[in-house]
Amino acid sequence: MKTLFVEDTPKKIGQEVELYGWIYSKRDHKNIIFIDLRDRTGIVQVVGDEKLKFLSFGDVIYVKGVVKQRPQKLVNPKIKTGKIEVESKELKVLAKSETPPVDISKENLEVSLPTLLDYRSLTLRHPKIAAIFKVQETVIDAFRESLKKKQFIEFQSPVIIPQTAEGGADVFEVKYFGHKAFLSQSPQFYKQIMVGVFERVFTVNKTLRAEPSVTSRHLSEVTTLDAEFGFIDSWTELMDMAEYIIKFIFEEVKKRNQQELKLYNAPLPKVSEKIPRLKLREAQEIVFKRTGRDNRNEPDLQPEDERELCKWSLEEKNSELLFISHYPVSKRPFYSYEDPEDLGYTQSFDLLGRGLEWLTGGRRITDLSTLLKKAKVRNIDIQKSELYLQAFRYGMPPEGGFSYGSERVVMGILGLSNIREASLFPRDMERVDIRLSSQKQGDNGVFEKIKKLLDDAGVKYEVMKHSPVYTSEEASRVRGTELKQGAKALVMFADKKPIMLVLPADRKVNTKEFKSKHKIRDLRMATAQEVKDVTGVEIGAVPPFGNIFNIPLYVDETVGHNKIIAFNAGEHTKSIKLRFEDFKKAALPVMSQFANEI
Repeated sequence: MKTLFVEDTPKKIGQEVELYGWIYSKRDHKNIIFIDLRDRTGIVQVVGDEKLKFLSFGDVIYVKGVVKQRPQKLVNPKIKTGKIEVESKELKVLAKSETPPVDISKENLEVSLPTLLDYRSLTLRHPKIAAIFKVQETVIDAFRESLKKKQFIEFQSPVIIPQTAEGGADVFEVKYFGHKAFLSQSPQFYKQIMVGVFERVFTVNKTLRAEPSVTSRHLSEVTTLDAEFGFIDSWTELMDMAEYIIKFIFEEVKKRNQQELKLYNAPLPKVSEKIPRLKLREAQEIVFKRTGRDNRNEPDLQPEDERELCKWSLEEKNSELLFISHYPVSKRPFYSYEDPEDLGYTQSFDLLGRGLEWLTGGRRITDLSTLLKKAKVRNIDIQKSELYLQAFRYGMPPEGGFSYGSERVVMGILGLSNIREASLFPRDMERVDIRLSSQKQGDNGVFEKIKKLLDDAGVKYEVMKHSPVYTSEEASRVRGTELKQGAKALVMFADKKPIMLVLPADRKVNTKEFKSKHKIRDLRMATAQEVKDVTGVEIGAVPPFGNIFNIPLYVDETVGHNKIIAFNAGEHTKSIKLRFEDFKKAALPVMSQFANEI
C-alpha cells in the first residue's frame, strides 16, 4: 500500500523514496528528461534519462529515487515541492494512458464548459478544477461542524417521496411498484418531523427539481445543506443561526483552502459585523432608486436586482452578503408563517451573496388547523401527508429552518461563472453525465419541413450553418444575437398529451400560471426520449413549430418583444432567423403569458 505522498517529499532531502502517481507532463531535453508526477497531494518533478522517454501523459507509475535540492535558478515557487526534485533510480508502469483529447498540463484549462463536462473524468484531474471540490468539501464539512457545536443532530432524509413538499409541478415523477412517487425537491417535511424528535437537526441532502430552465445558476440536482430547529422565541433567531454558519464556513475555508483561493485569485467575501437585513419591499425601493427599474410590485427579486442589492450592500454596509425578508404569502410554500404584524407577508428570508441567492429559510406554521387550511388552498393531498401532519397532531414547538445550496456557496466564494463548474457531475435538462442530445448530426427531415412551411407562408428568413450548439448561450454567440432573441421550444405533457411551449431563451416557464390560464391539471417536461418520440428531433434542437409535429403550440407574449427571433432548425448545426411577425404567420400559435425572468 502507498505510504508516502508527494507533499511529504520536501522533508526527505537526501533520502530514497518510493512514489506512486500519474504523469502530469513531460519535458524532453535529449539526455535529461523531466516528468511531473501527480498524486492527490500535489505535483513533484522527477528527473531521469532516456528510460523515461516512453512515458506519456496519464500513465500510472511507480518510481524509486533520491530526493535532491534543486539548483536555485530552477526553483518553482508555484508548487509546494518547487525546491526539490526526485532523481529516478527505478521505474515501473502500472497502467498506460491513451492520448487525451484535451491538454490538462497547462496552468489554466482552456476549454469551453461543454468540453469541460464532456471529459469530466479527465478534466477533474486538473489542479485548478480539483481545487473547486476541495473547497466544496470544506464548505460541507464546516456546515456539519458548525451545527454540531450548537448541539444539532444529523439525519438522512429520503429521496423518494409520496408528494412534493412545495406543491409545485417542477418535480420528477417515478414509477414505484405500480404506484406514482416523486424525487424529493426538499427534505422539508422530514426536517420538521425530526424537530419533534431531536429539537435541532440538519441534513446534507440531494434535492432534485424538474425546472425547465438552462441557466448559469440552475441545476436539476443539487446538494443542499439543510437545518431546522425548535423552541425559537423569534423568527430572527433563524437568520442569526444562518449568519453564524456562513461566517464559520468562511473561517474554515480561510484556514484550510488558502492554496485553492490563490489559484482562483478569490478573496473571501467581505462580511460586516452583522449581515444587513432588508424587507423585500425596502430592497425593491433601493433597486428602483439606484437603477430606475421598477420591480416594486413583483413577488420576488429579479436576478439583476440581486446583483444590484449586493453592490449596494458592499458600498453602504461593507458586506457582500445581505438578508432579504418578508416575501409574499403567495410566493412561499404553504407551511410558511405569516407575519401577524405585516399581514400578507411571511417571516421568511433569503441570503444573497455576491449577486446570487445562497440560502432560503423562514419560520414554519406549527398550528395543525392553520396548516391544514393552507395545505388545502395549495392542493396538498392531506392523505399523502399524514406522516408529516402526525408531527403537529402530537405537539410541535415554534420552529423554523433554512437551506443553503452548497454549489452556489462554492460558486460565490471562488467567483465561478457557471454553477455547473461547482458540481462534480452536473445534471440539467441537457446532461446526465453525457449530453442527452446526440453529437451525431443527421438529416431528420425537420429542416426541410420548416423551409417548406416558411416558403408556403411567403416570408423571408435567413438560414445559418454553424458549429454544434447545445445551450441557448452557445447558440446566441454563434448566431450573433441577444440571448432573449432565442425562441426556446419546450415539449411538455399537459394532462398526458404533448404540447409545445415557446419562450425567450432568457426566461423560464411559470407552470402554475400556464396551468391556471389553460385549465390543465398536470403539466410536466417531456424526457429526452419523449422529445425524440414526439418530434424526431434531439432535445435542444427542437424548432418552435408545433404544427410541424401536430401538437398544440403556445407562445409567450414576451417572444414578440423582439422584432427578430432565432432558433435551432431541427439540428444543432443549423439555425433560422426571421421577423417575429413572420414566425407568427407560419406557426399559427396560441399567444399566452407563462414566462418568468430567470
